[in-house]
Amino acid sequence: MQVSNVLFITGISVFIMTACTEVQPTDKIEKKSESMPVPLAQNASETPATPALPPMVNHRYAALTDISLNNMGNQITIKPGSTIQATLNYAYHCPSCNESLGNQIIIGLAHRSAQACIYNGGAQGQGSASFALRVPAKPGKYDVRFRVLQAADCDAALKAGWGDDDSPSKETTIGMIIASKKAEI
Repeated sequence: MQVSNVLFITGISVFIMTACTEVQPTDKIEKKSESMPVPLAQNASETPATPALPPMVNHRYAALTDISLNNMGNQITIKPGSTIQATLNYAYHCPSCNESLGNQIIIGLAHRSAQACIYNGGAQGQGSASFALRVPAKPGKYDVRFRVLQAADCDAALKAGWGDDDSPSKETTIGMIIASKKAEI
């Protein structure tokens, strides 16, 4: 049995990294995603058009679980311009990544910007992360997404980040922020 096909167990979740024998460096990966479509219970404050997000998202070499925005789960309604304190658990496993570069997981708002680097390490790691997200001043719905990449360090990863034209795909959505002037918080 090859090491690249080993069952990877974390303290939070169990998942199988498939097709690892054909893994390419992160800059040459096809934009494929596998997420677990497990719906969450919806809060009474949510609008019916807001779909439930999965409690675990697997994409490329990362699995992110248990995201909490201001200790309120992975969806929150908040006043525009606020800052959100977020936490999550992560597992990273990329046995064929370029060893001369670091590996990062960055998080931010879709079609806006990367705002936090939650992992900066080797080809394999797991843990918990706490970070802040700035809510835009304009009311609206904003997906919280992540990207896996290789760079020299977190500063370089955040600088590479993303913008409106190269935002991470919807398969990397781990949360939703609804910025509303009517929000209580």
